[in-house]
Amino acid sequence: MARTADHEARRRQVAEALMRTVAERGLARTTLADVADEAGVSVGLVQRYFRAKSDLLRFGVEHMYRRAEERFHAIDTGGTFHDRLYRFTETLLPLDDERRLELTVWLEFLPTTLTDPEMARLHQDTTRALVDAITHGFEDAVRDGDLPEGTDPRGEATRLVAFVDGLTLHHLVTAREFPEEEIRGSLRTYLDRLRTAPGSP
Repeated sequence: MARTADHEARRRQVAEALMRTVAERGLARTTLADVADEAGVSVGLVQRYFRAKSDLLRFGVEHMYRRAEERFHAIDTGGTFHDRLYRFTETLLPLDDERRLELTVWLEFLPTTLTDPEMARLHQDTTRALVDAITHGFEDAVRDGDLPEGTDPRGEATRLVAFVDGLTLHHLVTAREFPEEEIRGSLRTYLDRLRTAPGSP
């Protein structure tokens, strides 16, 4: 058991080194040697756990998604539905160093989903799980009267995920025009509109 735990700790160490390296150098310029150097281990050790760069990249993305899921589970579930929804969606935005690094890497990884079927599957499955979770929350909110009758839970969940992705993209790429206070305010405004405008974006 201890040996297995040590292996997993090593894999996580390499995955986090990968994320830091990709965020700094970009995916195309990142090599296994770069990752090994960032992790403080040998290239041979990296290759022991990951036979190819594509294996390492997939594990890095999975590691990134697991960290996001851990943040979801740690969210305070108190307050109104809209309070909870804001806290949940706010965790998807790059508003601290950890999330900024992860989402910078996420932007680097996205193009690989167009050519790598396994990366595409991973991204699609994760996005579907996120939309499903928000959809279920919206269904409960309609039933409990927290959202108006006529709200389309699936449609609103899909639009909300796309909206948050847009805020993330613009904040990372054009932070001057989309500073932190602006994207926080935009998210609150968007969620407020859900109270009175079912089916609207």
